[in-house]
Amino acid sequence: MGSMNAVETVDGLLQEAAALGLSDLHLDPEAQGLRVRARRDGVLQLLRWLPAELQGSVVGRLKTLAELLVYRNDLPQEGRISRELSGIGSPVRVATYPTARGERVALRFQAGQTARDLGQLQLPTHVEKGLREAIARPDGVLLMTGPSGSGKTSTLYALLRHLCAQPELRSLVSVEDPIEDQLPGVIQTQINRAAGLDFPRALRSLLRQDPDVILIGEIRDRETASIALEAGLTGHLVASTVHAGTAPLVFARLLDMGVEAFVLTTAVRGVLAQRLVRRTCRSCDGQGCDGCNQSGFAGRLPIAAWLPLGTNLRTAVLARADGEALAAAALADGMRGLRDDAQRLLAAGETTSEEVERVLGPE
Repeated sequence: MGSMNAVETVDGLLQEAAALGLSDLHLDPEAQGLRVRARRDGVLQLLRWLPAELQGSVVGRLKTLAELLVYRNDLPQEGRISRELSGIGSPVRVATYPTARGERVALRFQAGQTARDLGQLQLPTHVEKGLREAIARPDGVLLMTGPSGSGKTSTLYALLRHLCAQPELRSLVSVEDPIEDQLPGVIQTQINRAAGLDFPRALRSLLRQDPDVILIGEIRDRETASIALEAGLTGHLVASTVHAGTAPLVFARLLDMGVEAFVLTTAVRGVLAQRLVRRTCRSCDGQGCDGCNQSGFAGRLPIAAWLPLGTNLRTAVLARADGEALAAAALADGMRGLRDDAQRLLAAGETTSEEVERVLGPE
C-alpha cells in the first residue's frame, strides 16, 4: 500500500482520538500487524488492528509529523506534532521505541485539558483553599506528587493561569520536559539534554532572569532539588513535582536525595497528592450506554490530599524520620488522605468503590 494510505490512516487515528477524548494511543508491532490500543479515562483498551504492511509507513508518517529522524529505527526518539500539523487543534507528543518486531509508538494527547482554571479542577474545597493560600505568598515551594496521568500538569498549569490573571504583574517562567502546552504570559523552556540543557543548568540560568514564579517540571535529583529549594528561600515562588507514593513520602524522597531537613521545613509550603478516578456516567447512571462506550463511566474526577507543614510533621522531618513516622505525623497534623477524599465522591455517587480500589489498590 502506498504512502497515501498511511497519511489517511494517521489522520483518521488522530481525529478519532480527539473525538473519543483519548489521552494516549499505543501502536504496538505484533506478528499479525500493528495493534492500536487507546487509553480513555485512564483505562487501556484495544481499538483496532492495522495491517502489517502498513506498519512501516504509518510509523514513518508519525515520525515525519513529529520531526523525528525517519531513518533511525534503532534508538528511542521523542518529538511533538504541532497543533497546526495534528489537525485536531492541539499538539500531540510522540515517542518511539525499538522492539524485536519494529518500532513501537506512543502518542499523548492534550486536547486542551491543561487549559482549565484553578476553580474548574473540581478539587475538594480544603485542598483548593490550601493551594490558593500557598501561591498567594511571594516565596516558598509547592510540591505535587502522583503517578503519570494523575493530572499533576493540569493542576500546575491551572495554578500558573491563576497567577497570570492576577492584577499584580509577575515574571512567570517554567522549565519542562516536555512542554505540555503553550501558556500565554509564561516564559517556557524545553529541556534539551542532547544540547546540555538539563534541569540544573536551566534553573541556574533562569534565576539570573529575575523571575518571580518558577515552575519546574520534575525534581528528580539532588542538584535540581537544592536549586529549587534555595530559590524558594530567596524570594521566589516555586512549584514542582516529586515522584513519591504519598504526600508525606515526598519529604522522605527529598531527604534521601540529600536535601537538608532544615531547608525542607523552611522552604516547603505544602504538598499535594493527586489521583484521577473515573466518573459514573450521568446519562446511564453507570449502567452502560453508547455515550460511555458501555463502560458506565464518562470523564474523570480528582481525589486529592493536601499536606501543609504542621508542628508534628516539621518535628518528624527535622528528626529525619522514616516514611511510616512521617505519615503518622501528617495524620496527627490533620491531613486527610486520598481514601478519605474518595469517600466524598462515593457518598455523592460520583464513582464506585471498585474504581477507587483500581486506582488506589486494596486497603
